[in-house]
Amino acid sequence: MYRADPMIYGFLIFWVVLGLAVFFVAMRGGPRGARGPLHTESKAGQRAVMVVVAVVFAFGLIVPALVLAFNGANKASVAVGGIHLNAEQQHGRVLFSESCAVCHTLAASNSEGHVGPNLDVRLGSQIPTEAGRKALVLSAIAEGRARGLGQMPALLYQGKDAESIADFVAAVAGH
Repeated sequence: MYRADPMIYGFLIFWVVLGLAVFFVAMRGGPRGARGPLHTESKAGQRAVMVVVAVVFAFGLIVPALVLAFNGANKASVAVGGIHLNAEQQHGRVLFSESCAVCHTLAASNSEGHVGPNLDVRLGSQIPTEAGRKALVLSAIAEGRARGLGQMPALLYQGKDAESIADFVAAVAGH
């Protein structure tokens, strides 16, 4: 079952309150009609109105800032198809985007390369296991490839970086 984020409720409440405020101002005769009673109210009433305006203004700045700040952290670990990536796979996604996405097509990295093979098709549909996909990617990184129009150099990445890329591609290819 889907549970909405509490930030969404806060954002929704803000817009409902703002809409009601605009409605009531309009019902009192627009801005000019709403200003008339403000000048006849007591100092305490004027302060209360200013506090409400300041709170609504602050709320309108704070809620979007919080949504932007906390939303990025949640999305970094999610790939195409709802696959959750671990830290190593997230690192692999960054490395793939830096060097591999120029040539290869892979939906999880939003890449559309035209030189190397489409990894979603080649790995995702032809190799059924994640371990097999990882082994093929590690082999391609270590040995390089020289087929078709392009040439993939050997040892583009080594060690943990190569493992991270292979983990990432193996997890997301074909999804």
